[in-house]
Amino acid sequence: MTLGALLLAPWSIEAKSIAALHGLCAQRPSHSFWFGANRLPFDARMTGIYGAFLITQVYLLVRGRWRASGVPSVWVLSALLSFIVIMGLDGLNSTLDDVRLLTVYPPSNLLRFVTGALTGTTLAVFLWLLTSNILWETAQQSSQPVIDGFRDLQVIALLIVAFGAVVMSGWLPIFPVLAVFLVVSAVTVIFELALCFTQLARKRENTARIASDLAQAAVWSLSGAYVFMFAMAGMRYWLEAAVHVKPLP
Repeated sequence: MTLGALLLAPWSIEAKSIAALHGLCAQRPSHSFWFGANRLPFDARMTGIYGAFLITQVYLLVRGRWRASGVPSVWVLSALLSFIVIMGLDGLNSTLDDVRLLTVYPPSNLLRFVTGALTGTTLAVFLWLLTSNILWETAQQSSQPVIDGFRDLQVIALLIVAFGAVVMSGWLPIFPVLAVFLVVSAVTVIFELALCFTQLARKRENTARIASDLAQAAVWSLSGAYVFMFAMAGMRYWLEAAVHVKPLP
């Protein structure tokens, strides 16, 4: 559905993807990656977060962690949590630079992407863990950890490095693929959260035995994700027009 809407709407991929994600990101041109005259719909940090999120979740799916609900080891958890701290520190340093205060080091889009990707990996693991423990019947869950050691993190890191190389290549033919990829990732994050809340609100947690048991809730959750993204983007466009806010440089 997401792919069809992006391809069929009568505007450029750049315009459509920027509009779709307008409510989720500041979209500062100076903090974004460019492909000729086209820029990605997320800025560098958010590109890292959402790109790494989808890469990590696809990896877990391919590795058969469909129903894995085990908590990773203390060392893996420590690494994942440290990723958030690292991004927070880099974000603080970048904010200090934006307001012309003293910084520890010069910020860059490369660092924004890397620290964002670290946090995106953490987000993917914890959201996977959350959905597995809420959606599936307890007897259908696997006690296998979502991330089964540092080898998983190493493979995910290599995949993200490859993704980062493509993002920073500036190769124009790959731009539409990356733009659609980021929109799909954003929809996936919101959809998964909505699916968990939907099942909790219906008091249907831990009841699914097979994927089709989630069909109705999935339709509602996907629709809710689209409505949320549309509402957030529309609200921001309205506020920008109402108070005459200039786009961030």
